[in-house]
Amino acid sequence: MVRVVNMMLFNIETSTFAPDYLVTDNQNWIEVSDEEIDGISDSITGGGAVWLENGKIKYSGKAPSEYHVFDFESKSFKVSDSKKAEFFKRKKETLLGTLADKADAIKNGLLAGYPQTEIESFYRQEKEALAWQVNNKADTPMLKQIARIRNIPFEVLVQKVIEKSEQFALAVGVIIGQRQAFEDRLLATNTLEEITALEKEIKEWKFQAN
Repeated sequence: MVRVVNMMLFNIETSTFAPDYLVTDNQNWIEVSDEEIDGISDSITGGGAVWLENGKIKYSGKAPSEYHVFDFESKSFKVSDSKKAEFFKRKKETLLGTLADKADAIKNGLLAGYPQTEIESFYRQEKEALAWQVNNKADTPMLKQIARIRNIPFEVLVQKVIEKSEQFALAVGVIIGQRQAFEDRLLATNTLEEITALEKEIKEWKFQAN
């Protein structure tokens, strides 16, 4: 029994592969090995280049970064200033969004265990407590109901509300300050190494009271 070995071909003009038995037109088709297939594929999908040199196929491999372009004259990758600027702009915009989401997640973690109804009442509770602290004749319908149902002295509840609101305000201040500090550093970054290191820090960021 004769074993039929199929060859893989690559079209230099269309940057496509095809087994030899499907190719009827030999123009621009070149036989390639398995190793060449991998290298050509990496070059095509990774911002590199494929070309013919003295009748033999050559390929660059994957670009070192998104802002590198292949220079056919020197047959090497070079940094494109315009691509580098665009890459850093997109990278920073993405990381700014990640930073905002992380800050929200940390803040929401401080509120874990509170029902949404109670969270939405915090501003009103604080407003009534501060108003009563200034004038004990101020209207405080929400706090009066809470104190009555909890069966605790109204003055005690007012103090608890004020203390809790101050603690939360301090915690949020820490989160905001840290997010802004990260943002300042991000906007000042100029290298991929700096952005990568900062991205790791943001990913590992956890709430710590100063």
